Amino acid sequence: MNKKAVIFDMDGVIIDSEPLWQTAQIESLAQFGVTITRQECEQLTMGKRIDDIAKTWCDKYPLGIDPSDLETMILTRLCDCISVEGEPMAGVYRALDFFIERGMRVALATSSNHVVIKAVFDRLKLWDKFSIICSAEDEINGKPHPDVYLSAAKALFVEPDECLVIEDSFTGLTAATRANMVTYLVSPAYQEQKFEIANRRFENLNQVVDALS
Repeated sequence: MNKKAVIFDMDGVIIDSEPLWQTAQIESLAQFGVTITRQECEQLTMGKRIDDIAKTWCDKYPLGIDPSDLETMILTRLCDCISVEGEPMAGVYRALDFFIERGMRVALATSSNHVVIKAVFDRLKLWDKFSIICSAEDEINGKPHPDVYLSAAKALFVEPDECLVIEDSFTGLTAATRANMVTYLVSPAYQEQKFEIANRRFENLNQVVDALS
């Protein structure tokens, strides 16, 4: 590894929260008599910022509420789920320790809001593992725009091409690629054609560590 920093996405990389995000969306829309599927959530909202998620559903269905109200509903349900059910992805602690031991700076660059980050870091006890935490909530544009990754590199005092990004979604990979960063895709669906834009692909974080060791 000739990189100075590693930047992790959070949902689906650090914590197994994608099913929880889907549950929060499904249950929130059900209150308006709208039925959506997990497949729809994955196709339409995976890797996106909460305002983009809420706008997606408000544009698609006549919910009769402001998207900001739907945002609040989804986030409240999500944080409740994380605090009770949140589990780390396979190999998370091993991977974090691996990069830290090699002197690399470790950052987070996520589409999730700070309230979700806090719920995840409290649940998984991650506060001492990351030197920089960046949320797309603070950016003008969320992923697939590169803003949050460029902000992370700036906060780390490194150039974008000195960063390795670990992502699990096409949206996130697109953002990191646009930031001119090396990308590793980590997902059980790593063989899907859409993930060919990644520099390397793995099923889980344990495979990343094994490959770099």
